[in-house]
Amino acid sequence: MKLHKRFGICLALVFGLSPLLIGRAGEGAKAFKTQYYNGKVVDVASILAKQGVKLDADAAPSWLALVTNDGTVYPLIKDEGTRMFFQDPVLRNKSVRLTGRLVGKTNLLQVVNVHSYRQGKLHEVYYWCDICAIKGYEKVKCGCCGGPMELREVRVKD
Repeated sequence: MKLHKRFGICLALVFGLSPLLIGRAGEGAKAFKTQYYNGKVVDVASILAKQGVKLDADAAPSWLALVTNDGTVYPLIKDEGTRMFFQDPVLRNKSVRLTGRLVGKTNLLQVVNVHSYRQGKLHEVYYWCDICAIKGYEKVKCGCCGGPMELREVRVKD
């Protein structure tokens, strides 16, 4: 009898709390519309230097921007979508297509996907661990084996 009573209490708690848990899981996860932005990711300090402005040395590593072919500058929000650019300078000054959205009424670009152009063809950009066969989007050691993650640019099939 005690076991049935405990099970009933646990079941009542789960059902009673489920609306709260489900509600919290969906908070902040607003859907947003993305679009493509083509250009090159560069450090903002170099953009400002061309205008005669010197960015503080401690701020320079924290600011990158996408510069489109028409000269539009989209400062990148530093988060999981752009972390690879901040960690790996090899990815800068390359022709890229960033999938993302502008935040609010700004030119701040939140990136959700990164592709590069090589010989005019679109490539997926990621890091790969040969040992564990794990794909990642940061230049870090493999979370599984601790080995190196290698930059890959794999052509997207037409």
